[in-house]
Amino acid sequence: MFRKSIVSGCLALLVLLTGLTGCSLTRELAGGVVKELKENEDGIRRELVELWNGFLDEVNDWAEAAARRSVTEDAALKGERRKGADNYTGSYEADYERFTGEEYIFGGTVLKRRNGNDLRAVYSLSVQSGTAALYWLDGEEEHLIADASGSGRYEFTIHAGGNFIVLKGEDFTGGLSLTVEE
Repeated sequence: MFRKSIVSGCLALLVLLTGLTGCSLTRELAGGVVKELKENEDGIRRELVELWNGFLDEVNDWAEAAARRSVTEDAALKGERRKGADNYTGSYEADYERFTGEEYIFGGTVLKRRNGNDLRAVYSLSVQSGTAALYWLDGEEEHLIADASGSGRYEFTIHAGGNFIVLKGEDFTGGLSLTVEE
């Protein structure tokens, strides 16, 4: 941080000194500052990247904490969830009887997921009565994974913001087996 203050101060000094005309000392000093900046350009870039990544990590931590409140709490789920490396991965097994509502099974709201953004959902959905839809919620856009009995695999890439795997049922009786993995 101290080094960044020095660089900012040097740039301000350079601007001030280049405003003075006719002074060879000014030109020499300005040339020295420019030379120093060029010699340290890679180091300055590394520090700026490190600063930006630190900022993103802090925002991700905050957003992930907020997302934990968005994912349906374990006690409120109809089935049993086993979390994986984070809120985005794991497995879920559930039996439903006349279920109406939504379960946000996996997901979150990070800007950049630490373990990569490419995920795969492996599922088996059994609809005995009523209706059910298993979908990936990407921001406000719903991407249907399944809405009828069957099993399969669905690959998707999460983006910055809200990404959730959701089961929505209306008077739904049946079962769901779901694994989300990297």
